[in-house]
Amino acid sequence: MQGLCITHILLEKNMKETKNGLKYEYEVLKVGDADAILIRHYIGDEQFIVLIDAGNAGDAAIIKKHLNDYYGSYYIDLAICTHPDSDHKDGFFDLFLDEEITIQELWLTDPASFIDENDIQRYRNHDNAVSAVRKIWNKSTDDNLNLIELAIDEGCDVYNVVDGFKHDKLPICVVGPSADYYVEVVKAMVANYGIKTYEDSSKEAYDDAFKIDEKDIKSVIDNEEDPSPYNASSLIVLYEPGDGKRLLFAGDANTTSLQMMLDKYKWLRNVEFLKVPHHGSRRNLNTSIIENLSPKKCYISAAGNKKHPSGRLVYWLAKYGDVYSTHVCNSFIHCSSAAMPDRYGTIKLSPFKEKK
Repeated sequence: MQGLCITHILLEKNMKETKNGLKYEYEVLKVGDADAILIRHYIGDEQFIVLIDAGNAGDAAIIKKHLNDYYGSYYIDLAICTHPDSDHKDGFFDLFLDEEITIQELWLTDPASFIDENDIQRYRNHDNAVSAVRKIWNKSTDDNLNLIELAIDEGCDVYNVVDGFKHDKLPICVVGPSADYYVEVVKAMVANYGIKTYEDSSKEAYDDAFKIDEKDIKSVIDNEEDPSPYNASSLIVLYEPGDGKRLLFAGDANTTSLQMMLDKYKWLRNVEFLKVPHHGSRRNLNTSIIENLSPKKCYISAAGNKKHPSGRLVYWLAKYGDVYSTHVCNSFIHCSSAAMPDRYGTIKLSPFKEKK
């Protein structure tokens, strides 16, 4: 029994040392009403860089500068484009065309992987069908550039991913949407190609001067869902660095997709971190989902207007944890594990709204 006790103590000590030695950091760059998120994860002494979304076309320069300034590398091990809206995909075109930058692996959902016999008949042959459905991944300002084709041409390994897909080295996986749900929304994406299906940013400034009436706030948040099929297709990415923390990057996912995730992964509760979907729009979360996730930290990538982020949504998120937003920071919101050394130029940020 003595030996068993000693072994148990040693195991606990080793686990504690392993957790304390974990090196990782994550940050949300300031790109307005767009997303550009970086994770740097260490396995031993080897660093792995992950980029989730690349903002609009001009945001590639911001990402490149950040890579050089803080990581000393232009090598991106894994890039994830959550969905084909311009404020998430267009920055990738410049990154792939930049000779100094290498992207080893790209995750996205390829609609060509879901073509059926009806699609082939509709478009007369398989190649036509592939071209027709993949157009959702064309650059918003240049229909001659397709993200999937460009990535393949540049030697990148491109993976079609939906719920359940995992990285072979990094503790990163996809927890939504399901393949069945994606099949539903991709038909609407293709049918609505070129038609505005998203919520415009407001030109009015962020407003938190509303009367705090929790019943009214709850009613507003729970009343509508984001109608965009593009946002409905958004990947939801889970990163579990190994210290028991769960970090959820929700892209622009809607409430249906997030609720399906919670129904399937019942253990996915009380997350350490939530990248709030769709720049803090009130249509992409509801009070039930927020309560289930109970995020200790929320990061919002937003321009800071009346819709993005929604003052009512910020208020409800702050019932569970601190809320940060890029519109009130210098250039990025940053967080790191204890084992990561202090970084020159990184400023400790105060929450946009502290937990109540």
